[in-house]
Amino acid sequence: MTRVLLPWRRLPFPADWDHVFGSSGPLHVEVGFGDGRFTVRRAQAEPEGRFVGLEVSSGSVQRALRNVRRSNVGNVRIAKVGAEFAVRQLFEQASLESVVVNFPDPWPKARHEKNRLLKPSFLRLAASRLTDDGEIRLATDHPEYMQFARESAAETGLYDELSPEPPAAVFETKYALKWRDQGKPLDYVVFRRNARPAPAYPHLERPTEMPHSLLRGKLPPTATLAKTVGEHGGGHVVLHEAAAVLPGSEERGSWLVRATVDEPDLKQQLLVLVQQRTPDEVIVRLETFGDPVVTPAVRGAVHEVTEWLSRETALEVRERNY
Repeated sequence: MTRVLLPWRRLPFPADWDHVFGSSGPLHVEVGFGDGRFTVRRAQAEPEGRFVGLEVSSGSVQRALRNVRRSNVGNVRIAKVGAEFAVRQLFEQASLESVVVNFPDPWPKARHEKNRLLKPSFLRLAASRLTDDGEIRLATDHPEYMQFARESAAETGLYDELSPEPPAAVFETKYALKWRDQGKPLDYVVFRRNARPAPAYPHLERPTEMPHSLLRGKLPPTATLAKTVGEHGGGHVVLHEAAAVLPGSEERGSWLVRATVDEPDLKQQLLVLVQQRTPDEVIVRLETFGDPVVTPAVRGAVHEVTEWLSRETALEVRERNY
């Protein structure tokens, strides 16, 4: 049975899409696919294409999975991940034929404009992943968002704006039908990649081992951890609490520290393990639970735990590997 939902955290950066799909062909992305009906229709109409849906809503992912499986299309994959992180890390330069954005959240308040997807920073990133003449296709019911996207694309200088007749299926999606019933105007625009060079966006390097540090000494039975916030890699690390591992492991003196890493394009909840590895050595390492993506800020979480131990206990840092 085809695995539709991608375990994207385990994929290489960038992903090998020929291996993922078991075939070659044009590669397309849809951001925020709702219940997946447009994705399915397009996959059926373009069997030679390969379609990757990106979504952060668990409910939408489940509904889309049902639609994809019910339709029995084999050229769709779904990833529960934010668009900015996915486009940067999962796709190679000049590999995408199109990025489709149907009825995105308009974030209508002025102070929330920074949350809009089609801002200049994302459009520059997308331009680096689009093929020559690749396209970003936007449908929206929000005139202000349309104007914002047009101005953002023009600001980058990387796109030519087109106004083609929209495919009929665009306005038959869940949200399009809802807005049409309410009498809202529905607009469609295409931003086609031009010949101007885009900035380079390198991929994260996958570590061969999890970030860790080694400290000399014996882990005490307890230590006080106050909420700690640090800046790392363009994001923030928050240490929330430390707790002893389940009874039965006291001989090794193990703790788990719960942390949040919030970066511009990815937010992760982490566990950092503190463990007595030998009678006089403690290891601090990122726990593999949840398949964390090792980013600069995630490395910062290991650093923050290491610094907390060196401040609050008699342990001495012997080696840092993060």
